[in-house]
Amino acid sequence: MPRNHLAALAIIASMLPASPSLAAGVFLEVPMTRVFACEGPDARMEIYVPQSVLMKRDIAKAGLGRTVNGLYLLDLTGSQKGKTLEPVRLRSSKDYSVIIVEQFTRKGVKPATIPIAGGTLDFDQRFGAKARCEAFRPS
Repeated sequence: MPRNHLAALAIIASMLPASPSLAAGVFLEVPMTRVFACEGPDARMEIYVPQSVLMKRDIAKAGLGRTVNGLYLLDLTGSQKGKTLEPVRLRSSKDYSVIIVEQFTRKGVKPATIPIAGGTLDFDQRFGAKARCEAFRPS
């Protein structure tokens, strides 16, 4: 195969998110801010959004009334399984009382609903069950 064809294939392949970790790499080029920190019996979870979304502290004005791409960190270091970072879609409810986290790269995982004031929720039944989340706080 000629060299220019290989280069073209490499460029096309690099543009396709073939896996969650590769898709997350696209988001890593954007400065992110942690907005939720959660802890369950088996794991810690954190939610990050682009800093540009959070220029204003008011959630409605911060752009979370529409769908925003963010990151979900699952920390399983306590059980010696490491940390994973995956892209998620975030949006707020109409009354801005909860943030809905859609883990779209994992099939069968229902969207998690995190109260802005904090609370207990299930990210998924495997590791993120009964997670206690702090209140929404860009830090």
